[in-house]
Amino acid sequence: MNSTLRLISTFRPWVAMMLASASLTLYAQADLYDASSKWRYQIGIDAWKLGASIDKDPVPGFNEANSNLLLPNSYTAWQYREISPFGRLLGTQRISNDLSFSIKVRADQSQGLKVNEASLEQKISPSLAFRLGIVDYKTSWCKTYESDNGWIQDIEAFCVTPQFRDVSGGAPGVQMVTNTQWHDYQIQTLAGLYNPLLLNYAATEFGNLIPSPQYSVTSNNKAGLSLNVLDLLSSVETRISWIQAHQEAYSPEANLMGTTKQAYDLWYLGLNIPTRHPNLSLRLTYVLQNQKSTCRSDVAQLASACNRNSTLQKHSSSAQMSYRYDSKNLFSLGISETEIKNQSDFFTPDLQVFTHVEDQFYIKVQQASAAWRHDWEGGFFTVIQYIKAKQNNGQLGVRNPSDGYGVGLRLGYQY
Repeated sequence: MNSTLRLISTFRPWVAMMLASASLTLYAQADLYDASSKWRYQIGIDAWKLGASIDKDPVPGFNEANSNLLLPNSYTAWQYREISPFGRLLGTQRISNDLSFSIKVRADQSQGLKVNEASLEQKISPSLAFRLGIVDYKTSWCKTYESDNGWIQDIEAFCVTPQFRDVSGGAPGVQMVTNTQWHDYQIQTLAGLYNPLLLNYAATEFGNLIPSPQYSVTSNNKAGLSLNVLDLLSSVETRISWIQAHQEAYSPEANLMGTTKQAYDLWYLGLNIPTRHPNLSLRLTYVLQNQKSTCRSDVAQLASACNRNSTLQKHSSSAQMSYRYDSKNLFSLGISETEIKNQSDFFTPDLQVFTHVEDQFYIKVQQASAAWRHDWEGGFFTVIQYIKAKQNNGQLGVRNPSDGYGVGLRLGYQY
C-alpha cells in the first residue's frame, strides 16, 4: 500500500510541472481488456462572449442571478477570462502483462488543475480487475476526456456546476471492476470505496452546503456502485450509478464552535440510443440527489448558521443529440434542466425552540445549446458553441429570475 502511494505521489509533481509549463493535459483510459500503453493530450484556447440580463450577482450568497445561469463564468476555479487556455491528459502506461498505470488530468479555468485519476490497475483475470490510487467515480457520462467531444462546455449540469463536482470526478480509493458478456449484452460493473481527504486530495470538499467560512472537514467517506450494459445487437448503452457519502466538518468560529454531519445518496441514469440513421445518436441522463445535514453547537443561537437540520434535494436531466455529418464535422444539440431545493429546521442549543423554513433557498436552471466541431488536418480542431440560459433563484419565497447567453470558440490541438 505504501509503495503504491509513493508511486502515485511521484507522478503528481511530474504532471503538475508539465501542465504548468505548457497549459497541457494528457489523457489515458484504462481498459479491462487492453493494457497496452497509450497516451493522448489536448491543448488549446477557449474564447467566450457572454451576455446576461444581470451582469453580476446582486447579493452573493442570497441572489446569485448571474452565477446560477451556469455560463462559463460561473463559479470558476481561476479568475474568469474571456480568453483562457485549457488542457487534457489521458494516458495508460503498461507496466507488466497484468499491471498498468492510468492517469486523467484537466487544466482549465472552470476547475483549475485537477487530477481526476492516477491509479494502478491489477488484472486478476480477463473479467476481473482492481484499481488503487486516485480513481474515477464513473458516476456520469461527462465528455471531458472524449477525443471527439463536440462541446466546449458540457450540456449536463452534472459536469459543470459545483453543486455536483464532488461526485463527477474522482478521489483516492480502491475499486473492483468486472467485465462479462451475457447473451447479447456486454456488462461492466464497478464497486468502489473513496476518501477524498487522503493525500490532501480534496481537503475542503463538503458538498455545496458550506458550514461556515472557516470550516474544516474532519471526515469524508464515500462508497459507489456503477452498472454499464451494452446491447450488442441494438448498440443501446445504459448506465446506472449510485454514490453515497458520509461527511463531517467543524466550524471553529467563536459564535459557532459546532460540528456539521451530513450524508447523501445520488443516483444517475444515462441512456445512449442510436437511431435508424447510422450517424445520428441520442443521449438522455437523469440525476437525483438527496442530502441531509445536521449542525450542533452549544453556543450558536436560533437562526444562526448552526443548530439546524437541513434537507437538500437536487434533480437534473439532460437530452443531447449528435450528428456525424462526415469524418470532419460533428453537430450537437442539447437541453438541460436542474432544480435544487433546500428546507431547514432551526432550533436553540437546548433543542426546545425550532422554526421550520420550507423554502430556505431554491435554484432552477434551464439551458439549451448548439455546437459544431470541425477537425482539420494535422490534429487541429475547432468547436463553436452557443448557449442560451435562464434561471430562477431565491430564498424565503423571494424569486430572482435572469437570463443570458454565451457564444464560444475553441481552438485546439490533440495527439
